[in-house]
Amino acid sequence: CVKSALLWHELFTGTLAHMGFELNPHDTCVANKIVNGKQCTVAWFVDDNKMPHVDSKVVTEVVEKIEERFGKMTVTQGKKHVFLGMKIDYLESRTAEIDMSDYLREGIEEFPEVINSSAATPARRDLYEIDEKSKLLDPKRGAIFHSIVAKNLRVSHRGRLDIQLPIAFLCTRVSCSTEQDWKKLRRVLECLNGTLNDERIIGADRLVQMKTWVDASCAV
Repeated sequence: CVKSALLWHELFTGTLAHMGFELNPHDTCVANKIVNGKQCTVAWFVDDNKMPHVDSKVVTEVVEKIEERFGKMTVTQGKKHVFLGMKIDYLESRTAEIDMSDYLREGIEEFPEVINSSAATPARRDLYEIDEKSKLLDPKRGAIFHSIVAKNLRVSHRGRLDIQLPIAFLCTRVSCSTEQDWKKLRRVLECLNGTLNDERIIGADRLVQMKTWVDASCAV
């Protein structure tokens, strides 16, 4: 599996290099090329690609060249896209809205217990407390626990940063998940159930300067 992934990466990056793209030294799944004085970027995850340029004709030309090598692709252009489970909408305010409600709904529906309530926060204050006497989950529920935690781990880094803390902890429990952990996961899902329509809005006024504010929510 690792070898085939490496071979695919070398094949795809080689094709882009032949087209004049250069790999980003910090992320080898991103390549850039200056076309008509503006940067064209290709970012990909396996064979899913995202490709922005100020001129849509440039994007079309690059897509056609890639299709010459790999065959016809499903392509969407414009302000709205679905990419890796994210519904991305580029707004008039020069920001992007990321909606992963469908992906979250899948995780809630996969949970074998009905989630019809909502929680104010994704975790209680006992998040890090481990009850050694709590019963281990049976293999079937353990697999469900692992699957839903993994799905939410993906979401927590893209659309819902507010669940990062409990999901990071639950990731440490997938190999020894207990009834206590099951309840903690249910709490996350209850919070998500009440906030399914919350989208993440991202944007930048300038790309040459970045400011970061770090704080802690002590009450949570």
